Amino acid sequence: MSLNYEIKSKSDFLTGSYLVIVIEENELDKHALHTIQADCPDFILPFHYKRINGAIELVYKIGTKSKLLYFSGDFAHKEYIELWQSLLTPLLECGDWFMDPSSFALDAEYIYYDKNKKIVSYVYIPTINGCSDYDAFHEMAVEVSKKMTATDVVLENKVLRSIIKDFNPEEFLKMLKEHIPEKEALPSSACVDQTRGQTRNERQNESTADRSNKSTQGDDTSFGFEESESLIPEPDVGEDITIDLQSDVKYEQSRKEREKGGYRVFSGRGKRKKANGNNVENNLKQEVDLPVNELLQEPNQLTTPAPVVNKQDELIEITQDTLVTPDGTGLRYVGSSHLPQFIEVKIAEGEIFTIGRFDAAAGKQQSSFEFDKKTKAVSRRHAVIERQTDGYKIVDLSSSAGTFVNDRKIPPNTPFGLEAGIRVSFGNCGANYVWEVS
Repeated sequence: MSLNYEIKSKSDFLTGSYLVIVIEENELDKHALHTIQADCPDFILPFHYKRINGAIELVYKIGTKSKLLYFSGDFAHKEYIELWQSLLTPLLECGDWFMDPSSFALDAEYIYYDKNKKIVSYVYIPTINGCSDYDAFHEMAVEVSKKMTATDVVLENKVLRSIIKDFNPEEFLKMLKEHIPEKEALPSSACVDQTRGQTRNERQNESTADRSNKSTQGDDTSFGFEESESLIPEPDVGEDITIDLQSDVKYEQSRKEREKGGYRVFSGRGKRKKANGNNVENNLKQEVDLPVNELLQEPNQLTTPAPVVNKQDELIEITQDTLVTPDGTGLRYVGSSHLPQFIEVKIAEGEIFTIGRFDAAAGKQQSSFEFDKKTKAVSRRHAVIERQTDGYKIVDLSSSAGTFVNDRKIPPNTPFGLEAGIRVSFGNCGANYVWEVS
């Protein structure tokens, strides 16, 4: 089942970037909505809601988070494991907030990443009917595994093998735990809630008053709208929130229907549709079987020697010392000669071009183009240019010094259309360019 709710992306200079989803009021899961509004976990985007003509409009604030796919490339051993843990753990523990895994928007395009906190955030649609199934979950995992690679080749290939098989996130996380050095491993005596650093028992014992107080802090999710009409009466401070799931007949019927059909999003045993052997799973096998066998030293299974592919070669090798053709689509430097004169952006529709600063700690190129490591005003992951059907757009990845378009700082994670002659500046170090289109 593909995502059956339309997600609209909107952005402007005042509110930044946000998503809008409209659902029917009779589809609303009030149990999850009430709990989320009282205590919104970090693993979902905060949202504001209001009633419009019998429907519920949900508006999700993206804030400082960027699309996870913008961070494609090699991750260090520890970061790679943390990424997958942050991606899968919320789907297994969301029941603490009365959330259903099938109500997560499991489309890699709408999964976000906080590069500072290193936390993955989902779009959660509080609906009793769900919006995703195992196929969507598996397809998302495949897409992430293609974009997010590891410097530890053995670990990466174990991840690929796990995803190719009957993917079970619980077993997958156990496999990852075996690769965590003992000195970095979490204590086995407590199941730690990553969003708050608490054990489950501590979270469940937390008072409603504390949750209500926390909900008034943090990011403002009103986006300048008028205060919405509450769909559920807000309890007095200190009053226990008791929700009897059995009392909601429609909710219970929906749950039983999913269980009766053998539907378990994350068991790996649900009914999965095959597209005459041309599904994503088979395609991924064809792509990874040869290099996986070779890296695991199984030459007997190879009929012909597999070519050795250097992952770094897959990136567009443009550095400050690279000579490029001055003609083409890209950014032309305006100023003195100490910075690259031209940054060629050669991407097809649907692809992205990332811009950052060389990270000596990583020891290898992580972005499509990287400024010299001495260019401190440019962040290691600074901005991305994406090509869509309606042209090129630039997005600031919550960089420390910001990205400027025509001398105006653009909000982070807010796409801005590029047209010939537009001036683009990265930080305040004089990295000033003009966008040209061939």
